[in-house]
Amino acid sequence: MTDKTHSHNGIHINLFLAGRRCLVVGGGKVATRKIKMLVEGDAKVTIVSPEVCDELAALIENGSVVHVPRRFEQRDIEGASIVYAATNSRGVNRQVLETCRAADTLCCCVDGNWADSDFTTPATAKHNNLTLSVSSGGNDCRQSKMIKNSLARHLEMMEAAHLVVVGTDHNHLTVEEREPFHLTGPKFERAGFMIMQLWGIHEFMILNTCNRAEVIAIVSEETSENGILRHMMGFAALKEDKYYLKTGKKAFEHLCLVTAGMLSQTPGENHITAQMKDALETAKQRGWAGNMTQAWISSALQVSKAIKNEVSPLLRDFEIEDLALSYLEAHDKDLSKSTVMVLGAGMVGKCLVADSVAKVEKIIWCYHVNKPELAAEWGDKVELRTFNEMKNHITDADIIISATDAPGHVLHMAHAPFFNQERPVMVIDLGMPRNIDPELDDLSTDVTVVDLDGLKYWYRRELTDMNEVLTRARAITAANKDLYDKIAKSLKSPDADR
Repeated sequence: MTDKTHSHNGIHINLFLAGRRCLVVGGGKVATRKIKMLVEGDAKVTIVSPEVCDELAALIENGSVVHVPRRFEQRDIEGASIVYAATNSRGVNRQVLETCRAADTLCCCVDGNWADSDFTTPATAKHNNLTLSVSSGGNDCRQSKMIKNSLARHLEMMEAAHLVVVGTDHNHLTVEEREPFHLTGPKFERAGFMIMQLWGIHEFMILNTCNRAEVIAIVSEETSENGILRHMMGFAALKEDKYYLKTGKKAFEHLCLVTAGMLSQTPGENHITAQMKDALETAKQRGWAGNMTQAWISSALQVSKAIKNEVSPLLRDFEIEDLALSYLEAHDKDLSKSTVMVLGAGMVGKCLVADSVAKVEKIIWCYHVNKPELAAEWGDKVELRTFNEMKNHITDADIIISATDAPGHVLHMAHAPFFNQERPVMVIDLGMPRNIDPELDDLSTDVTVVDLDGLKYWYRRELTDMNEVLTRARAITAANKDLYDKIAKSLKSPDADR
């Protein structure tokens, strides 16, 4: 073997040693650990040592290994695929290593000679056909064992992958009750960090929209049953009818219905599809989600298309911004003579401006950080202002619609003096948490604040029979139940680690 300097940046491989001769020089506790590992791999093990410990004596007696009861000799390495130098003598171990090097035979020393060895043995843990290996390259064996022991607890939890959805929405809590549970700003990051620390959570994502806050997770069987995610979401103090916890095929059905917009504030809306994709991408970027979550969300998107094709003729084509404009018209607001202030330049804010620009007299579009682009065909009908400038223009507005994702009130009692006192003003809050202080509704008879619940209750009276819609949607999901089984079984794929 040519002389070499070890960098210890080795590669990690599995050696298939079944039927191959392997030599262990030494008969103590360290040697025993190496020998038992080789026996588990069906290797033909030869021990060279004048004496052996009781545990090795039992292996020798039952014929699992061959014992040569003497000191090491150079001829002992002949025909050996690998060699362990595991005596309690550093000098003997060095002799074994140099003999192997001269014969081009791979050797591992278990003492201070390890740095000149050809390989080290990682700390390992096994569960069924799964093996976990942790190595420090020989630099810190105690740390490797500590990490291995910690991760080994997770192996049994990896036996199965169950889809779980835990959340609440407008069908379970009023907007005021729901507000504390929405995960925005620092609460979003904190929740993600805390869930990452839980054993048995393989992957997860957080879906936070104006009408729902939920965690979609792939978990172990134990975690799917112990309620830990319910506690993490803060639902422990809620009655069971105030939130939902769905597992397995029921969770997959829920995903399909949500992605198809069937469980939205305005059933059939399309924004939820983009929100679901954005939530998945955010989770992937933070290391919360990977291939398993991607597979389930992709399947839900596939089923949701079939649902939409089936039930769209039964639904009015409404997005949340359409609902806000229809509500205004139904309550005698003449949009053609109105100045509308739109708060927020996100997806809903942009759609609000685009949908209303042809209907209203003027739009004051307020943004926080990212300045939106104005379409050339809008001319001077749209005026851009920052949130800091908002108070100076409130008096010009007949209608204010908030569609920002700010974590708190952007329009509050401090703005009260700036409202136009000579004509009624309608304020619609599409945010969650709410962006408009509800106390503004008590300001005077000329200021009316409508939140998501107000829109929901009004819209329900306009709806078609949702029972028929949901029955058809669930039938389509049931027809695609094989997608759930296929993904659930994919975790055990025999090709996963090749």
